[in-house]
Amino acid sequence: MNQTSQNIRLITRADDAGSARTADRAILETIERGIVRNVSLMAVGPTIGHAAELLAGRKDVCFGVHATLNAEWSDVRWGPAAPPDRVPSLLEPGGAYFTRAPRAFLERPPAIAEVMAELQAQLDRLRGLGFAIGYADTHMVFEWALPAVAEPFDRWCEREGLRNYRRYGRPLPEAGPAEDGRAPGGDGASRDPAAELVARLEKAAPGQYLVVGHPGCDEPDMRRMGSPDYPSARVVSDRIGERLQFTRPDVLACCERLGVTPIRYDEAEPLDA
Repeated sequence: MNQTSQNIRLITRADDAGSARTADRAILETIERGIVRNVSLMAVGPTIGHAAELLAGRKDVCFGVHATLNAEWSDVRWGPAAPPDRVPSLLEPGGAYFTRAPRAFLERPPAIAEVMAELQAQLDRLRGLGFAIGYADTHMVFEWALPAVAEPFDRWCEREGLRNYRRYGRPLPEAGPAEDGRAPGGDGASRDPAAELVARLEKAAPGQYLVVGHPGCDEPDMRRMGSPDYPSARVVSDRIGERLQFTRPDVLACCERLGVTPIRYDEAEPLDA
């Protein structure tokens, strides 16, 4: 990679804007008080209009379509941006909502033409709300269960002038439990994403990396998010932590001390450059 700096260039991304008003406000906080420079928008989320009111006019972040084909929560569900009768293979049998997780695609693969029609409808909705979309990524990384979508997705990104997130996303080095604030042998309930980010940045060599979070706060609409295998209390705790990883003073001080430059996707270099 042809780096323009000997320091760490960090693509900082906040996901799930449009999923809840709480998420939208938390993401705004991570922009204005923290290091977020990229916001991934859930076009099918119930508050995407609210997200547009808060964010669409901003020039200090790069916006992306958070391509969504799954609706994972028990009480918060979403369906397609395209007319349901155009994308029936993406929906639960007899329902109006997306399947809950990508693993459903292993048993009942959706039609790729319907996948791409839905992604285009999501992109069109975001542009219609006033967002300048610069990149595309995928909710729940659905392509792991749908490998046939990779090539059409690549062509779609190129045709629409979107940066394909897969070409930019090198993760930071991992931090061990002793360094990220988790108790040894714990189940992750005490995870401290801010401390973990500091530890990972301290291990990183100069270069370009990606860090992703789902900022949130402890409010009623965030507490509605949960499922039997991911209880609401843990969702809320994790999303508070992921907000703090972008805003907490020790993270900001670490970035200044190490010369970390938060960057947008449209400022990043492809990994194969």
